[in-house]
Amino acid sequence: MSPAPGVFSPWPEALRRSGQRLAYLGPAGTWTHQACLQWLETARLQPGPALLAMPADAVLQALAARSVDMACLPVSTRLVGATPYMAAVRALLERSGAGNGDTLQVVGECRLQLGYSLMARPGVHRAQLQALCAHPVALREAAPWLRQHLPSLPHRPCASAGAAAEAVAAAHQEPLACLGPPLAAAMHGLAVLQGGIEQGPHNETRWWLLARAAPPHSPADAQHPWLGRFGLAHGAMLEA
Repeated sequence: MSPAPGVFSPWPEALRRSGQRLAYLGPAGTWTHQACLQWLETARLQPGPALLAMPADAVLQALAARSVDMACLPVSTRLVGATPYMAAVRALLERSGAGNGDTLQVVGECRLQLGYSLMARPGVHRAQLQALCAHPVALREAAPWLRQHLPSLPHRPCASAGAAAEAVAAAHQEPLACLGPPLAAAMHGLAVLQGGIEQGPHNETRWWLLARAAPPHSPADAQHPWLGRFGLAHGAMLEA
């Protein structure tokens, strides 16, 4: 796996115990998967929690039902703003904050500078491509490069980078490509046709680590105490 440049908050001590379960936006090979692996490596958690790939709604359902101990989802990008998951994440955190005792909170965050890889099945060349599979956010973030290099290639929106890689790997009769992290190529047997697409500080994504914790005594954002110490960094985004 080629690591993306990133910044990671310290891993919470309460989540270092063995046998913990972390749900993330799947399937395997998403940017969230790569973010989790890099975060765990930075935290020197070996072995770390069991990583469970799920659709975004299932991630939040599992967290609410206590089927998992923590969850990781992307909540904002520098180019696009709030991700499609932000509203559901916020709704769950606000519902949890209305109860007593430990509540669901933002207990960590990481930021990665994404550099997309253009991937296809081995033996497929760029000139043969018939369509590009990618998450809608990826298509927007890679748009400058795509307009210059693949201006007429049709787009097929997918639920995640992992889902796009799965679709390309399964399309044996159709030369397709996808956008995602280098991890997706390794996990789905794809070849990288171009790497580092639109990588840089302008293309940064932020993830939240969500888990149950005692209510903070002095939250950084009194209006959104479930943000914990990360409130000040996200206040403007929440009110947008």
